[in-house]
Amino acid sequence: MSNTTVHNKKKAFALSLVNLLIDLLWLPSKIISKRVDPTVINPEKILVVRLDHIGDIVMTTPAFTLLKQRFPDSKMYLLCSLANQQLFQGDNRFEKTFAFNWPWDRQAKVKWSTAKIKELLKLISLIRKEKIDLFIDFRGDLRFVVLFGLLTGIDVRLSNSRTGNKNLLTFRADYDVEKHEVKKCLDIIGPFVKPKTELFPSLFINENDQADIRLLLINNGIMPANKMALVAPYSSKDIKSWPDDYFRKIISFLIKNDYQVLITGTADHAQHSLELISGFEKNVFSLAGKTSVREAAALVSVSNMIVGVDTGITHIASCFDIPVVAIFGSTRSVEFRPYSPKAFVIETNTCLCNQLLHLSCEHKTGSISKCMTDVKPEMVIQVIKQFV
Repeated sequence: MSNTTVHNKKKAFALSLVNLLIDLLWLPSKIISKRVDPTVINPEKILVVRLDHIGDIVMTTPAFTLLKQRFPDSKMYLLCSLANQQLFQGDNRFEKTFAFNWPWDRQAKVKWSTAKIKELLKLISLIRKEKIDLFIDFRGDLRFVVLFGLLTGIDVRLSNSRTGNKNLLTFRADYDVEKHEVKKCLDIIGPFVKPKTELFPSLFINENDQADIRLLLINNGIMPANKMALVAPYSSKDIKSWPDDYFRKIISFLIKNDYQVLITGTADHAQHSLELISGFEKNVFSLAGKTSVREAAALVSVSNMIVGVDTGITHIASCFDIPVVAIFGSTRSVEFRPYSPKAFVIETNTCLCNQLLHLSCEHKTGSISKCMTDVKPEMVIQVIKQFV
């Protein structure tokens, strides 16, 4: 099934009008333009754009790998959020990374302002000076195609059909909601290269990163030589939340099976994480707000198991040889499950809301989405038993 619009009706209507205007403006150039042969393209510089969340950029890494294999002598530049930039420190796939925190709807901390617009214009100018040959937007976002592909003077532009923009793109892949995000990203670079074997997400965490995180653990009373299970209860969207009492049953089970349990999260989650573990006497620790994004990735790499909702940590776990148990309900696992042979998704497929939007829930049990409360802790424990 191919989907060429976003799933919000108002936004879809606005996009259709914008795309119609673009079609009219681009009609003359379309008539005289020459078709680009992807087999003869040999770009000196490539810009790849992924400005959304941790999980999204992690699921794009197989495409980064394949693109570098196809163009080993090209210089690849990454544009991502400031937090995600940490994940690619020392990553030999990239010559350079640009960071920009896009002011997403519903995101309270980053808003459009005069200073933010100036920052954006400066970024466009910096990218333009690089004289990049090939632009790839992996989100399928018309705004990014215009700002970072068109206004930066890049001639060859790739993305998917999620928000239309066919006349602004040299090559456009179908946005298929029945495909996993990893596959959708690989489709975008399909005109240049197709994978010959299965590719999985990858991040490059080195020994120094692991030594540093082990020291941080010791300083927090945690013994990294013993078994460690990370529990990731927090996400950027409340509809992905799972009941605290359910998580406490998971924590209790893991402690009884000789695991040290580490709760992950941001500084915003620090107080709640302490409340979550307050009834336990030992072997459970809150690291919420105590690690950077890169330190969190290093923490995942030295852990023995990950249990959590659909969030960045569970996706980072797909980059390593670690069992990950992911609790789904309000989001579509067919598109967004952790992409790993060791990932196990627990869900009941009882969501009554619009999973394609996954923004709000009208069917809650208390403050938690019903489709999430339908996933019982016993179901999760049954899967965890395979690894303890």
